[in-house]
Amino acid sequence: MSSGTVDVVVAFTGAGDDMIADPPQRAPSAAAAISKAKGPSTTHAGAIAWSRTFDPDTGDYGDPIELLRLRTIPDWFDETGDERG
Repeated sequence: MSSGTVDVVVAFTGAGDDMIADPPQRAPSAAAAISKAKGPSTTHAGAIAWSRTFDPDTGDYGDPIELLRLRTIPDWFDETGDERG
């Protein structure tokens, strides 16, 4: 059984109930995800980077591990992890 890691960044635009997630961006490493999250956080309402293990043989994913959270992340994202709650 082999396993891997997915590193992801999501930036958010808008404010309050109108806040939306930009499409998730994969990064080649946790360090790259953190670096990528710092860029949008200066032009967006907020950004989050996280890492998650997966098993490609079974399709199972581990729990996400938050790497960096900057500025405002909407409540619906924290509750659901979806692009739009």
